[in-house]
Amino acid sequence: MLAAYIDESLRRRPQDDSVYAMAGVIIDAIDHEDARAVLESLRTGKSPRLHWREEPSARHPVIADAIRCLPLRSLVTVHMFSKGIPYERARRLCLERLLHELDQAGVTLATIESRSARMDHLDLLLIMGIRKSRLLSDGIRVVWRQAGEEPLLWAADVVAGATT
Repeated sequence: MLAAYIDESLRRRPQDDSVYAMAGVIIDAIDHEDARAVLESLRTGKSPRLHWREEPSARHPVIADAIRCLPLRSLVTVHMFSKGIPYERARRLCLERLLHELDQAGVTLATIESRSARMDHLDLLLIMGIRKSRLLSDGIRVVWRQAGEEPLLWAADVVAGATT
């Protein structure tokens, strides 16, 4: 069974277009526990999770190399947008395309990093709409989890953060 773990990165650039990226890392269920152990080993201090933007830049190559060695593939969708455009629009466009691509790749479970109950509900409404338009099959289940509960979301955070 293929599963995907999804996170985002937003870079607001006042003098240029902003960049929104959403990354999905795809991993076979048989490799979950080993990958989680590697990701857990990358945490430092008392931090409850690994987060790309909170890590010192000197650690970025070490983290990136560890992620590179994991048995996973990555897909990233990117949307560049100018001032006045809400980032939620960029999120919707990225999530719609990413879920479609994950579905086409045979992913049966997609786990998205939870933002809040209200924001997760907005994602759910989008997913219902893209299922209705037949851009997303019923073969992929989508759930939300907190980053501290699922280390595989950290890999998606690294890929999205490195992209932006």
